[in-house]
Amino acid sequence: MDQSSNIFKSWVPKWLIKAVIFLVILPTVSMLAGYIGGINSAASYYGLDPTDIQFSIVLYYVGIASFFPLERRFFSYFASKTYFLMSVLLFTAINLVLYNTNDALLFFILRFLGGAVTVAMIGITLSLIFSQFHSERSRVLGYAVFYGTLLISNAFTYLFDAYVFQNYDFNVMYLAIIYVQIPGVLLLFLCLKTNIRLHNKRFPLHQLDWKSFVIYSSLLTLIAYVLLYGQYYNWFESIRIWVCLGTIMLLLATFIIMQQKNKRPFIDLTIYKFRNFRIGGALLVLYYICKGDLSAANTFLFNDMGLDSYHYAYIMFFNALGIVVGIALTARFLLSKRNMRLIWLTGFAFLLLYHIQMFFIFGSQANEESVLLPLFFQGLGNGILMLSIVMFTIASVPESKSFSASLSGVSFRFFAFTVSLALISFMNLRQVSVHYHELGNSVTTLNYESSKRLQLYENAALANGASAMKAKVVAKKLLGKAVAIHTNTLFARDYYYFMGIVIFLIMLGIALIPHFHFHFRKIGAKVIPI
Repeated sequence: MDQSSNIFKSWVPKWLIKAVIFLVILPTVSMLAGYIGGINSAASYYGLDPTDIQFSIVLYYVGIASFFPLERRFFSYFASKTYFLMSVLLFTAINLVLYNTNDALLFFILRFLGGAVTVAMIGITLSLIFSQFHSERSRVLGYAVFYGTLLISNAFTYLFDAYVFQNYDFNVMYLAIIYVQIPGVLLLFLCLKTNIRLHNKRFPLHQLDWKSFVIYSSLLTLIAYVLLYGQYYNWFESIRIWVCLGTIMLLLATFIIMQQKNKRPFIDLTIYKFRNFRIGGALLVLYYICKGDLSAANTFLFNDMGLDSYHYAYIMFFNALGIVVGIALTARFLLSKRNMRLIWLTGFAFLLLYHIQMFFIFGSQANEESVLLPLFFQGLGNGILMLSIVMFTIASVPESKSFSASLSGVSFRFFAFTVSLALISFMNLRQVSVHYHELGNSVTTLNYESSKRLQLYENAALANGASAMKAKVVAKKLLGKAVAIHTNTLFARDYYYFMGIVIFLIMLGIALIPHFHFHFRKIGAKVIPI
């Protein structure tokens, strides 16, 4: 029986159901990094550092990861349509408050709450997505649609940010998110039947494990704080970092003990006994760290290639096309039960190809067309790996423990995403400093090329009406800017070079480790007979 016939009104066609679900979920997942294209604008508006803005993005992720277990209880208690309405109203209220304030502390708190509310909206839309497919195919195709939308939302976010930040003040973004959400929400309420329930059993709201929620959310927040601000405070030279690490160890030990004693644990830690789950979790973390973060290449794309925000957003749609193709192919391969290792090797191969192509583009006179194919390959690799690794990780545990596996998967993604931000920040500071000092030793008035470039800038300033003294000052500033741009390009090359090596090693591990594991077991059986 078609499950969607019990949820949507009889006159609603299938194509409209899918379109409405997409319109609802896109603004929701876009808020995960809603100002990813305007970090500097956000920092200026709130009077914060760019690292603080990155921390606010991660806080949204913390809200999602930590509230996930509690949300299931709320989801099962309320009628689905009522629950979704409450979630939308809370989401709207949070964005309205963000629109009307620039208080930094309130901003951080609301970002966390926004992530928690987003879980509720994602829970409803995921259930609606699963209802569109046959039971045997619903898990694969449902996750394919959800993660595909999650990944391609970046392209829409960049375009959205480009329009808002170039035409309005930063806070208008929150108002625009509300307006963008209205059509999908209204259409969904029009299409849904009255008093529907997307769950089979209603659970009471008493005995909610708030203690585990507080400990878990605090633990994730402190981990994010150490990873993002450790470099800012010189890591272990700061007593602040030592205090945070000590608190993390204490909270982690407390959380583990609580889960072992609870009859209904917040997270069932027995999932870590399954070897394939550990493999899936490790792969998920490695994938997120080396998936090809474009923020490392942004200086090159904007300065050397001269892209503006709109063109940058448009070329990202080639990346989105690659994601759609990768997700679609992977879903088909999973349903036909193809070899998982070959799927992973294919996905990482496309990511490796992307890093190699970008490495050579950084050292050439690149144009807009030259980055389209690498971006497509990056999207293809992301689509293949995201769906295949997530499905492998969830399927590696019994169905009764799949919810804990999903929750842990969200936590893995949060951790890897934060590590990726910290790693790029660390390498940026280190490699830019190294290259800047190397260039500083060669860019002097005694160097012919630098003198020639300095004279060129000076002549250009004189031609624009500057005095001789001012022309010299302007020329030196322009030369310093050119050196800074070049050092950032060299950093991007270094980053993509090292990530390319890491990806190659991961592929080598995927190809060889199972083979070694088999032979180690044979040797162990001979040495230690049972």
